[in-house]
Amino acid sequence: MERGGSVEVFPDEAGAKARMDFIQSVAKNLPAVGEYDYLKGPVLVRVSRFLTPNQAKEYEAALNG
Repeated sequence: MERGGSVEVFPDEAGAKARMDFIQSVAKNLPAVGEYDYLKGPVLVRVSRFLTPNQAKEYEAALNG
């Protein structure tokens, strides 16, 4: 996912949030694997850290649109 992203879909929001929390806890200790994560219900969108904050926000807007 170095320059891209992914969409992960879980059976419920709790599963998606647990996954996001895990990813963010790893990234906290390893900044080189950081990314932008956006959650809506059971959907987790993961976007490359190489995007600018404004570019990443476009993915968040699309998810919430």
